[in-house]
Amino acid sequence: MKCRMCGFEFDETKLENRGCVSCGKHDNCNQVHCPNCGFGNHPEFEEEFEFIAKLKDKLRNRINGH
Repeated sequence: MKCRMCGFEFDETKLENRGCVSCGKHDNCNQVHCPNCGFGNHPEFEEEFEFIAKLKDKLRNRINGH
């Protein structure tokens, strides 16, 4: 997984308690916290964010091309 806040890449399956250390909601939490910056990433949104990033790049390239 790549953190959307800092860009750090990590294996979320190797994190104890999904990287969370503060709130204690491990059973109901749907976030994976980055071991580098602590940002709570939502794995279920990974594909959606990737699509949005690609769309933004296409629009940016189109604007810069004209």
